[in-house]
Amino acid sequence: MWPAMFEFMSITCSVIFCAMSIKLADDFLDQDVDRSERNFAKKIGKGTMLYGMVSMAIAVSLNASISVSLFFASYIIGMFHDLKRYFPSHLNGIQESLLVFILGVFFWGWRTMLFSIFFVISIQLLDDYIDYYTDQLIGQRNWAHRLGRVECSLLFLLNLLAAWLVCEHLFPAVFLGTVVFYSAILYYQRGRL
Repeated sequence: MWPAMFEFMSITCSVIFCAMSIKLADDFLDQDVDRSERNFAKKIGKGTMLYGMVSMAIAVSLNASISVSLFFASYIIGMFHDLKRYFPSHLNGIQESLLVFILGVFFWGWRTMLFSIFFVISIQLLDDYIDYYTDQLIGQRNWAHRLGRVECSLLFLLNLLAAWLVCEHLFPAVFLGTVVFYSAILYYQRGRL
């Protein structure tokens, strides 16, 4: 029983630190576009990426397979807006996404990568649903605008269920880590408003 509890808690904590690193990287990349007080990169400044790297190192130390696969999935999903754009690697978004997916499958297996992609898509859809009005104010069209709010929420549930079906043994710990992280973010942001 203790090894199972330890594994559950290490996955949950790994997800929290991984989510923190992804949030810091996202805020760092979006700080020119995001004018809100919710952007952590504006508060932290130049150290944002360093804190993101430290968070990712802690996540990998706790559970490498889930943290790296979630990070890779976030990278792939983040490319959806730039699929045809060429990057410093001389590859376009589709090619980089495919390369990262292949690396993830090679290191962590197809099931873990598929789980991570479905899970990250569901989080992205939920985030777009929540940010529907704020994104509309700044003229940004997210998935909730493109698909519709009802369709976005249904697709969120579908991806969440798909993640659960692909790796039901990982789902509870990853889900708990995500809920804890987003609850902390929402609590912090409400306190700052």
